[in-house]
Amino acid sequence: MTQPMQDFVRIDHPPGQPSKGSILLVHGTAPMNIDGVIPGCTPKYPLGLIPTYKELSEVLTSGGCGTLRYTRPGVSQNSVDWDQYMKVDHDAIIKQLNRLFELMPKDKPRVVFCWSGGSLHVPHLPLAQAQALIIVGGLSTNRFHNAAMMAGAESAHGAERWQSTIAEVESFANMTYEEIAAINRPNGDGPLIRFWQESRLKDNWTYFQKYIDLPILILHGAEDAEVHATQARLWQQLLPYHKITLVEKPGGDHFLGTNNQSGAAAVGAEILKWLAEVVR
Repeated sequence: MTQPMQDFVRIDHPPGQPSKGSILLVHGTAPMNIDGVIPGCTPKYPLGLIPTYKELSEVLTSGGCGTLRYTRPGVSQNSVDWDQYMKVDHDAIIKQLNRLFELMPKDKPRVVFCWSGGSLHVPHLPLAQAQALIIVGGLSTNRFHNAAMMAGAESAHGAERWQSTIAEVESFANMTYEEIAAINRPNGDGPLIRFWQESRLKDNWTYFQKYIDLPILILHGAEDAEVHATQARLWQQLLPYHKITLVEKPGGDHFLGTNNQSGAAAVGAEILKWLAEVVR
């Protein structure tokens, strides 16, 4: 298969041993480079300075699993071309992920891993062809429902903050594509138009309803400051007949780390232990 020029891909193989399968490492919302670092990130967001996906790949490959890493258009190792990155909307991400999924060897188990906002993208992959799914710090409902949950939890006036956030979301979601495209700009660490598209998605768990036989591992830090821990607990409640394993790490941050230290070792260990049980 001819690889599109805009896809910069790295495939890591287990050292000195045959691969037990391959794991696609799907990005979250932020513009990460091939190692998982956000180019130009400031110390105010320590997670953005850690080569999270490189470290995770090292753990997984040492355990016998190959990994596939990539970058989105506009992202290089040391910088982000925001003019190009602004064109990477939700639809573009789905198209890229489907191309990448096809690069995974079909003769061995194919596993999809996603972090954070990447959980909104993976249900649009051909998961019927995957053998397992791993979600770290992911969303079971809608992106902006989570924002309202976080706002309410962090404010001394939780109910008032919740109501104002919901009003802002509804106003935003009711804009037309043309209105959003005319003002598209960086919104935090992604294009405004992508957030608009994702605000209009159904609750995320509903896209997984048909995958009742797909083993799913949910990993979440109890102290996650970006995705409310309730999001993790909802998966099993909303999909009671699915093969879902939930691991919530006390004191863990958005990637199960603590004290601004990488959680890659903890995440990788949980994945390898779980895969040994569910993928034969």
